Amino acid sequence: MIGPSRLRWKGSALVLTLAGVVLLIAAMAVPRYAGASAQIFVIVVGALVIRLLVQAVRVATSAPGPFPFDRALRQPDEEGIPRATEPDRIAFEVGASTYRALELHHRFRRRLRRLAADRLAVEHGVELDTDPEAARSLLGAEAWDLLRPDHEPPEDRFGPGMPIENIRTIVTAVEDLSR
Repeated sequence: MIGPSRLRWKGSALVLTLAGVVLLIAAMAVPRYAGASAQIFVIVVGALVIRLLVQAVRVATSAPGPFPFDRALRQPDEEGIPRATEPDRIAFEVGASTYRALELHHRFRRRLRRLAADRLAVEHGVELDTDPEAARSLLGAEAWDLLRPDHEPPEDRFGPGMPIENIRTIVTAVEDLSR
């Protein structure tokens, strides 16, 4: 597509050509107006040059399109943002729990405690926090060790998390509460 500045330049060239031809014909037809024709031609050329200069300044000083930084500051459309589903969040928490001990304690343990407390209460009538002996016998030693109410946060917050096999065993123990 041809930009508007190019069309205006072509229009200016066309006006200059037509003015030159008309004034040249006028100067040849009536020689005594040759000086006046030359002056008019110089005025037309000057006006066209000024027009092109104004146009060039306008193009050079006009606001450019948005810079990449400006585009990054704009909020994306809500439709364009994929929302994480609950299975995605759980998969992230499991992965983070195998990587860092603090993630295991604060994220994954919190989610698994809520699930275990619900299943213990609904399926077995046992409160996770108030009836620790019954909860421990239903969950098993390994799951109880992670889910017990007095479980302390890890001393080494950035230490390694729990191996995936142990997480799988604990999750299976919580799932078995509903069977």
